[in-house]
Amino acid sequence: MPTSVQGTMPSSARRISCRALMPVMLCALAACQTRGTDRPFTSEVPLPPKFAEVVPSCNGAPARFALGQKMTPALLEEAKNRTGAQVAVTAKPGEALNPANPLRLIVEVDPAGQMVGARCG
Repeated sequence: MPTSVQGTMPSSARRISCRALMPVMLCALAACQTRGTDRPFTSEVPLPPKFAEVVPSCNGAPARFALGQKMTPALLEEAKNRTGAQVAVTAKPGEALNPANPLRLIVEVDPAGQMVGARCG
């Protein structure tokens, strides 16, 4: 009487399991072969999104750190950088500067040269 070793499978069972796995393997292979709808190296790809342009602006409030200090070129430059202005000038309080420039920081100084206010314009 032949004895079988445990853990081995008869050859007919191996053939059945291979036959059962064949459709699964073919489907997996077919899935790897399909092409997507986007073709990145052609003109058919949509354009990337456009970003909004940053519009420069001036805000006089951050220049308040220098109120009461003697205005120096370095302090004027620091105030300009903090406010986002492109240009910074000193003027007497209430003095109008022409032409108006919304990106210009106007630092108001008293006769002693101390800062008393700041505005854009």
